[in-house]
Amino acid sequence: MTNRPADSNELQWREAFEWLTTIYAKDPTLQRRGRITATLLTATFTGALIFFAALIAVSTRVEGGTPIQVSLTMFLVIGVLSGLFYANRLGYVNEVGLLYALITLLSNFLLVDMTSTTLPGPAILIIPVLIAGLVGPPASAYAIAFLAVIGHLYVNTRADPEYFQHLGAQSQGLLNLYGQLFAAAFASWLFAQNTHTALAESTEFGLALSQQRERLEVRVASQSRYLQATTAIARAIVGLRDIDQLLNDAVDLIRDTFGYYHVQVFLVDEDRQYAVLRSSTGEAGRTLLDRGHRLPVGSLSVIGQVTAGGRLVVARDTDADAVHRRNELLPNTRSEMALPLVVTDRIVGALDLQSTEPDAFGEEVMPILQALADQLAIAIENARLFSQTQSSLRELEELYGDMTERSWADFLSQARDQEKRQVFGPESKTIEVQRSAVVKRVLGSGSVIISTGKDGRQSFLAAPIIVRNEIVGVLGVEPEGSREWTQDDIQLIQSIAERTALAAENARLYLQAQRAADRERLVNSIAGRLQRAPNLKLLLESAAEEIANALGTENVYAEISLDQPLGDVRKEISDANEPVEGQARPNIESEEARAKS
Repeated sequence: MTNRPADSNELQWREAFEWLTTIYAKDPTLQRRGRITATLLTATFTGALIFFAALIAVSTRVEGGTPIQVSLTMFLVIGVLSGLFYANRLGYVNEVGLLYALITLLSNFLLVDMTSTTLPGPAILIIPVLIAGLVGPPASAYAIAFLAVIGHLYVNTRADPEYFQHLGAQSQGLLNLYGQLFAAAFASWLFAQNTHTALAESTEFGLALSQQRERLEVRVASQSRYLQATTAIARAIVGLRDIDQLLNDAVDLIRDTFGYYHVQVFLVDEDRQYAVLRSSTGEAGRTLLDRGHRLPVGSLSVIGQVTAGGRLVVARDTDADAVHRRNELLPNTRSEMALPLVVTDRIVGALDLQSTEPDAFGEEVMPILQALADQLAIAIENARLFSQTQSSLRELEELYGDMTERSWADFLSQARDQEKRQVFGPESKTIEVQRSAVVKRVLGSGSVIISTGKDGRQSFLAAPIIVRNEIVGVLGVEPEGSREWTQDDIQLIQSIAERTALAAENARLYLQAQRAADRERLVNSIAGRLQRAPNLKLLLESAAEEIANALGTENVYAEISLDQPLGDVRKEISDANEPVEGQARPNIESEEARAKS
């Protein structure tokens, strides 16, 4: 909390300094020199204000002082400095620098003339020369040095009219002074040249960095846009399970998001001979799909090369690229890129992108588009596996339904009629006929049917008994008179029907398991008695007797013979065109034929 005022003051000073040193010049070198000039002018302006304020204060206290003249001089100086400051701000840096150095030189001579104490020394003359070389054009340092020499001679002539007559005695000092002036001019010119060269090189380097940064920003922005679009497309297609809808949505989203001319998806057929077009955008795409468009794997085409090699292929300029095969339905294609659709090292197809601009697919977007193709390949594989799973489930359900139906048919065929139907309450012939019709309707529809009885007929509520998606029976209620059935009534009879179905299935399984166990015990018992037979005759007699007792029949035979090879018997059976139905009796004709032979 205590740092906020300091931070605020620092920010205000910084903003003020930036305003003072802002130069509206196009050349960066001029901008930097202009900022130096603005700093010097600001310092001079501040110093002038302090000087004239002190001078006015002193002149008001001295008798005969002239504060008005001093004030007018102050306003004149401030006006000149303000004019130079704004001219420099507008970009007239060279002109302002030269004028500032010249004004500094004149001010020095004026100060010497006003004081009349000493003649101008080297420091007073050299400072304007250095200023000219620093903030003015480089050659202006020599001009200011020349003017300094002329001004020096003029001031000395006014101070001593016979100055030139005594010049010989002072020649050594003048040569030193003027040598210092031109040496300062040369040093200032050399410094300005080196500074300007360094500033120019720094400016060029800064421009190069700025351009590189702009290119990087454009590249990053493009990659970010592609990444965001790729994420959005992947999110939109990842949950789709129908492969046709998946492919159609994918190509439309890619075309609309990235603005490509044409987008299509090819899938490799089961024989891996052709890449078959499965989805394509626009009217041209519909035409190609109607034609059954396909390309051989490995052919001289973008799709053929991708589906054969598993690596992306780019045709940067379709007018000059040999791998691109021009399609008359897509005349505006100027560049094309195909990306492989790969699942666990298996090439399943290709994603084809086409643009109306040449070299539209840069190196920076290729990895992103390949990632999108990988996402699409995974979605295609998931949809394919889901379709296979659904198909297998349907086959299992059908097989299981058939098994359930046969099991129940066998189970019910062994049950007595009075066991398969139970009635609570009296049942007349008319009611029985009506109930039979209701049962047929429920068995046919597989749903609950109701009747309120308002039409004068018997009211009823009947629900199917369903075991593993197979309707095995009906549970019905017939109240006296009419009745409005509520949802609770319907849910109650459905719940009871479900429990009845579960109990009936458990009873069927138990009875079938019990019958299987009894049958196994009977087989084991017969096998045990057969194993105790002392010879073949008694063994066959025991086998026939046991089967007759087990099946409840008197017509049983048992025969062991090698007269007819087993292969001939199988051939005769396989050659028979119609099944043979008959009693389990010995073949008398065969016996008689063998006896004759």
